[in-house]
Amino acid sequence: MAVRSELLLHVSPDTDDDRADLADSARRLRAELLDLDVDTVEPLTEDEAPEGAKGLATLAGALIVKLGDAGLGTVVTKVLDFVLRTDRAVEATVDGDTIKLTSATRAQQAAIVQAWLARHEAPGA
Repeated sequence: MAVRSELLLHVSPDTDDDRADLADSARRLRAELLDLDVDTVEPLTEDEAPEGAKGLATLAGALIVKLGDAGLGTVVTKVLDFVLRTDRAVEATVDGDTIKLTSATRAQQAAIVQAWLARHEAPGA
């Protein structure tokens, strides 16, 4: 299977979040991802929104990552670290396949992530 070059991330809102809180969490995640060797990490725009997205509220917390040399596994590992430190859930989607990263134990998340990555990374990537 070919290596994917684009990853859609969506930071899930907490029950007390408003759009500004959600956007702030996405900005913090974006800053962390930019430390990796990715091409770009940008907020998702209406033009890039997945089919069925309902208005701008669904875009708050959404990022599109062009992976570059970092690779899918490196980026997802960084996102998982963010999730475990901030107790935020983040959905990651590649080619229509979504995984929800939560604050389950690191071992539980690692097993789930490895199975998901195996479906999307080229052998030896």
